[in-house]
Amino acid sequence: MKCVHVTKARTSIIIVACAVCHRSHYSAKLAAKPFYLRDIQIGGITLPITPVTAIIMFISLVLVLRGSRGSKSTVTASHILLDGEKAKDKLNAMKNEIKQDYNKFMALAKQHSKCPSGKSGGKLGVFRPGQMVPPFDKAVFDKHNEVGRCVGPIRTNFGWHLIWIEDRHLVD
Repeated sequence: MKCVHVTKARTSIIIVACAVCHRSHYSAKLAAKPFYLRDIQIGGITLPITPVTAIIMFISLVLVLRGSRGSKSTVTASHILLDGEKAKDKLNAMKNEIKQDYNKFMALAKQHSKCPSGKSGGKLGVFRPGQMVPPFDKAVFDKHNEVGRCVGPIRTNFGWHLIWIEDRHLVD
């Protein structure tokens, strides 16, 4: 029986020694990290969040809250997206073919659009200012572009667009 207790005592001493060694090794690794990559410590509590993560979360929250208080104007639109050298000419030809026929617009979007929305006739759904690229936004929210008409071709970084404004609610 004595041997068992001595063995247990020795094992405990070894475990404690390893824990102390591990803690000092962990402290050395932690000290080697730049402060902005270390977990945040408040008193004796360590939060599993680095200062960089906290800053990114704060900025994201500000952007989300600012976006939710943005313009209440909305547009419902569809588009046909083409890219390449002759995209603008092709869209002008399509615009002449479409005239004021939304069903023809949808059929051409299904056939020719390079955007995944082409499968649904180019429908983009309802969106607010700032949710689309600036040239697209400018075209659909412009009061001079009539609802129920074809607008474009409009050049963006994605290519050339022919846009059908289905509905628009402008709130100043």
